Amino acid sequence: VGGFDGNSRLSSAEAYNPDTNLWTNVASMITTRSNFGIEVVEDRLFVVGGFNGFTTSYAVECYDATTNEWFMVCGIRIFRSALSCCVISGLPNMADYVVPRDTLPQLPALEEEEEEEQNEMESGDSLNE
Repeated sequence: VGGFDGNSRLSSAEAYNPDTNLWTNVASMITTRSNFGIEVVEDRLFVVGGFNGFTTSYAVECYDATTNEWFMVCGIRIFRSALSCCVISGLPNMADYVVPRDTLPQLPALEEEEEEEQNEMESGDSLNE
C-alpha cells in the first residue's frame, strides 16, 4: 500500500492471496503517501497519517475489500509521519480506554529540568563545603 518508489509517493495498493501465492492490484488510495501507519480493524485496512511528498498528513483512509473501495474516515488531530499503529483485541469499547492528549499533564521543558538539576547540584555542593 502506497510508499515511495524513489521518485514520488504512491497511492497504489495490492492484495496478496496466500492460496495462489499471487499479488493483485486493488483500488488505489485516495491520497498518495509514504511513512504512514497501517492496521486492520474489523476486516478493514486503515492507513493513518504519513508524508505526501510535500507535507505530513493527518488524513485517515479505510479500505473495504468487499467493495474494493477506499473512503476517508475521521482524521487524527495532529499531522503525523513515520508512525506505528496497533490494535488491542478483546476490549469491549476502545473509547473507554482512550485518554485525550490535552488532558495529560504537561511535563516541564527539558531546559527547565536541566536548570533545576543544575540548581540542585549547586545548592547541594554548598551544603557539603
